[in-house]
Amino acid sequence: MRTPPLPRLVLYVLIGLLAGALIFAAGTSTASFGAYNPQWDGTSEFRTLIDERLDSRIVFDTTSYETENATDAVAIILAPTESYSANESQRIREFVERGGTVVIADDFGPHSNPLLAAIGADARFNQAQLRDEQEYYRGPSLPLAPNVTTTPYTRGVSQLTLNGATAVEPGNATPIVTSSDLSYLDRNATGNLSAGDELGAYPVVAVEPIEEGQIITISDPSIFINSMLTQPDNRVFATQLVDTHGQVILDYSHAGTQPPLARAVVLLRSSPLLQVSGGVATLGLWLLGWRRIREGTVNGAVETLLPARVLSRLPHWVWDRSGGTQTIDLDTETLRTTVHEEYPELDLDEAQLQQVMTAVLSERSRDEQDE
Repeated sequence: MRTPPLPRLVLYVLIGLLAGALIFAAGTSTASFGAYNPQWDGTSEFRTLIDERLDSRIVFDTTSYETENATDAVAIILAPTESYSANESQRIREFVERGGTVVIADDFGPHSNPLLAAIGADARFNQAQLRDEQEYYRGPSLPLAPNVTTTPYTRGVSQLTLNGATAVEPGNATPIVTSSDLSYLDRNATGNLSAGDELGAYPVVAVEPIEEGQIITISDPSIFINSMLTQPDNRVFATQLVDTHGQVILDYSHAGTQPPLARAVVLLRSSPLLQVSGGVATLGLWLLGWRRIREGTVNGAVETLLPARVLSRLPHWVWDRSGGTQTIDLDTETLRTTVHEEYPELDLDEAQLQQVMTAVLSERSRDEQDE
């Protein structure tokens, strides 16, 4: 097969790059904690970890809680940026009461504590920054949480590495991971240990049963972001959190703007009707296009259906029908013979046949001169 001329090839490459860039932009996000954000503050690696291990769903609407099988399912909510309405909170509460597990990870946001109250949980996020001057990752504002209680969620976990965390006020919840005994809550926001700041081990993960299900509160959503997931033992904890269940629901219904392409894919996957409709529409467009191509070829309607440049590139005019890559030497007699052999049912007069042959040969001649 002949190689396109260089200017045309460059144009094809540029069009391909532009299309790729548009698709990438439509399928990615820059939102913090975003499942489609591949940057340091996104959770694309956490999403990949889940997808590789078990059945998972990303939802953009709380109505999904009504139809999901709550038993053996865990829903994960990371730092919501919008408040949940009473109806939305009720759906989540009913999901928990049916046996579902809901993980809410947040630090200083204003929407998680009202959500916890609405779904009947006793735990709350303190919202003062947790610091540790002795046991930390890169600085006191990135403390370690080395006190770990053995549970199914913490199997293999010896510590968590935090990033700008707060603490959980557990109430009736049971803490399973706490900070070191030398940590403190910077209640006055001074950035240092000051009067009124008490040293002690503060809960960062707590588990609370509600009816048949449970709520897990985590005081640092950053343990799931791409840059922190690799720190000890955040990935192990994240893995155990999902491996103890059969299905994972990533709730991004209140996480800000999401990529349009991702939303479209999620909507398509969740709707059998849209899948069938899309397939039928695609098939219909393909058949319509093919019919017009054949009509434009066999009836000689060069000017009304297909430009001569397109017609001259149709495979059965230009390429060997055996599937080879050598071009046919086209001339008037070859075209005349091909038309009569392949389309004997046509009743083309000499003028119509001459119009098609002239258009094809002139376009092919121009292309060969360009190349």
